[in-house]
Amino acid sequence: MSTPADFSIARLSRIGFLALPLLLAATGCEQEQAAVDLEEKEEAAAPKIKVELPPAPDFDEGKVEEQYADGASSIYGLRQDIDGNVKKGDAGTEVMVKGYIQEIYVPPECPEGEICPPPKQAHVWITDKPDQKGKKRAMMVVNYRFSIPEWDAKRWKEQPDVIMEKGKRYTFKGKFKRFSDTGFAFDRGLLEFVAYKPHDPETGEELDSWVYPPNAPWHPLEVQRMDEENAELAAKAKAALDKKKDG
Repeated sequence: MSTPADFSIARLSRIGFLALPLLLAATGCEQEQAAVDLEEKEEAAAPKIKVELPPAPDFDEGKVEEQYADGASSIYGLRQDIDGNVKKGDAGTEVMVKGYIQEIYVPPECPEGEICPPPKQAHVWITDKPDQKGKKRAMMVVNYRFSIPEWDAKRWKEQPDVIMEKGKRYTFKGKFKRFSDTGFAFDRGLLEFVAYKPHDPETGEELDSWVYPPNAPWHPLEVQRMDEENAELAAKAKAALDKKKDG
């Protein structure tokens, strides 16, 4: 037989059993809210990072006229048919090219008393635009200066030298190659220097005359000397042959 006390205990047990899900739900809500609060605090404390995407590539960057009004090519223009133009250069064909001096090679100083490796041959880097950086679109111009022995200095004293300034634009004449005769190489093509048009020192304007490197094998003065020597040798050979016939 159940007593009033037993009834009260059973009732309380049923109430507790019914209240348990509510208690668990409340606890779960509190835990979820605590997690949300923690996440918001962490987000507030985290440094604000601004994501910046790189600008869209400019596909026209580096493009210039392939050929200028005076017939000179741009570096960009020469490289449009790089294989064909290199083939012409290897065969001896000369081209005119305009470009801004980006960099002039300066041989490193050798400390007194030390043995240093020989410096590179004189060369410069030119670009189609005055503000172009790096060597991706630049081109080497090589072999524009030659050493002159002391015994031959007098012959070249009055001849103009090749003098270029960084940032200035020049017109060059040369042979477009991948490999120069003096060991330079560049897969996108280089220019073996033949001559250039200097600037007027007073006005800064480009002169309409070609200047060749003193003592270069192709300098007009050197070509003239070689022609005279060959003519003299031919005359001596003829005289020797005539004397042999007469004898």
